[in-house]
Amino acid sequence: MTDISYVITVYNKAWALPRVWRSLQEQRGHFTREFIFVDDASTDDSVKVLRSFAASDSRVIIIQNTENAGPAIRLNQGVRSAAGRWLHLLDGDDSLPPNASQWMMAALEQRQAPLLYGCRRNEEIAPVPEDAQAQLIAEPLSFAAAKPITHIALMVARAVYMAAGGCDERIFIQDQSLPLRLGARIQTMLWTDATLACQPQERPGELSKNVRQQHHDRFFSAYNVLNSLPEDHESGPVLRRLCASAQWKAQRDSARLPWFSRAFYDYIHSRMGGLPGDEVLKATAEHFRLQEGVRRP
Repeated sequence: MTDISYVITVYNKAWALPRVWRSLQEQRGHFTREFIFVDDASTDDSVKVLRSFAASDSRVIIIQNTENAGPAIRLNQGVRSAAGRWLHLLDGDDSLPPNASQWMMAALEQRQAPLLYGCRRNEEIAPVPEDAQAQLIAEPLSFAAAKPITHIALMVARAVYMAAGGCDERIFIQDQSLPLRLGARIQTMLWTDATLACQPQERPGELSKNVRQQHHDRFFSAYNVLNSLPEDHESGPVLRRLCASAQWKAQRDSARLPWFSRAFYDYIHSRMGGLPGDEVLKATAEHFRLQEGVRRP
């Protein structure tokens, strides 16, 4: 079995892919690896660049698509083709420190944990420091919701990813949904403040620049996981607060005088220990479902 499958989603990233590929080639360590690039119907030269990688390395797998479906669906598509025990997931413009995979896999196997999250930052590539530490988290779902984790600088056991159902394909952008879904399936995870993925300062076509999409997906990331849990689950309160936060931020960024809105009241109420009830969350979900300017798979 392959040790690590790198799964990289690509949409119009021809400008970034050579840098990403160099960082993958420079990964240190004696482990078997494969590189799965999933192109989401790019309209630039991304596929041409990927083919040049495949011509020089037989471990490169290219999955092409004729329809743009979004990173959640494309990550799941790539994982279904993966053979690795561990999945190292990346966006198409993320570069890795040269010892990132080696460090992450060693930490996971030493601590017998199924998932490790670190930080993704806008900075130059540098090795993970020798004194970097990974913290064992006993309640992964509550941790992922309270922090919150909003990126994919992670390594996860493929078996866990599959058991969790992978990315929520009802949501276009998976960055916050995936850690919640994974956290709901496991007892422990690792977290480190070390930089495990580096992104460029300028990112043309960055999905997170669509603030309306960001708030929509953030709400449903928490709401969908909340609805999958038992009513008395210990992580229910923090997920409800995350829903209230997403509702308020959407109102704040789109309405006049948002501080006089019900969303602001619900948010302040949640910060003071109160929780939005089921009917409030259902109404908020319906509002988000009717919102224009949002991609839905």
